[in-house]
Amino acid sequence: MPFPRKLLTPGEEVVVEAHPNWSILVRPVAIALVIVGGWVAVTLLWGSEPTVVGYIFAAIAVLAVLWLVSQLVSWRARLLVITTTRVVYRWGIVRRTGREIPLDRVQDVTYHQSFIERLVGAGSLTIESAGKSGQEPFPDVRHPAELQSLINQLITGDRDGWRRAAAVAQQAPMPAPMPAPAPAAPAQPFSPSYAEPPEKTDSLAPVAPREVSSAGLGGVLGEQLRDLERLHEAGVLTDDEFDRKRKQLLGLA
Repeated sequence: MPFPRKLLTPGEEVVVEAHPNWSILVRPVAIALVIVGGWVAVTLLWGSEPTVVGYIFAAIAVLAVLWLVSQLVSWRARLLVITTTRVVYRWGIVRRTGREIPLDRVQDVTYHQSFIERLVGAGSLTIESAGKSGQEPFPDVRHPAELQSLINQLITGDRDGWRRAAAVAQQAPMPAPMPAPAPAAPAQPFSPSYAEPPEKTDSLAPVAPREVSSAGLGGVLGEQLRDLERLHEAGVLTDDEFDRKRKQLLGLA
């Protein structure tokens, strides 16, 4: 049963909400399987057993299954909740019990793990608080080391830290932040630029201005001639201005 959100105070946020570690169910499941398996084996192998014996074994098997169901319900009813202001632990099926520790009263957080508990990711958490309650044990919790770090980060107010620790404690990876889009480069207005005309060399033969075309020229000179032609076609340059500028670029002036 989840923690009722109506019990949260204004501004309070649930950070971790978890049931005890699954390892506490290993023993009840193993015992129930052994009892039911024994009943099936006796029924199949001992075909001539008295009817009363068969009923007794069947009743034991049914009781084992019911006991296993009660353990599952009890496991489901135990709940550890860590919010931004307190630690809550609830347990019980018919008779419900709850315990709360405000974070501002927490003085020490300790966890204990055996070798087997380290393998399965379980352990116990002990919170020492100011007041009459003293030390409060929380057995069979998941990832006790991460929960210890989470509580300490909540106490110190490290919001980014407790969010990372909560994701690890609940095995829920946090989404990676989306990269900010790169700003688009502003459009540059078209402005033709004219370089200094190349020096006149012996390899450049003089030609008539009207016979020179920019179609066969490349590089900076060809681009400048094409800019002049576009300006001339657009009516920006007169025929005389166009001829004079082209002669300057070709070194004929």
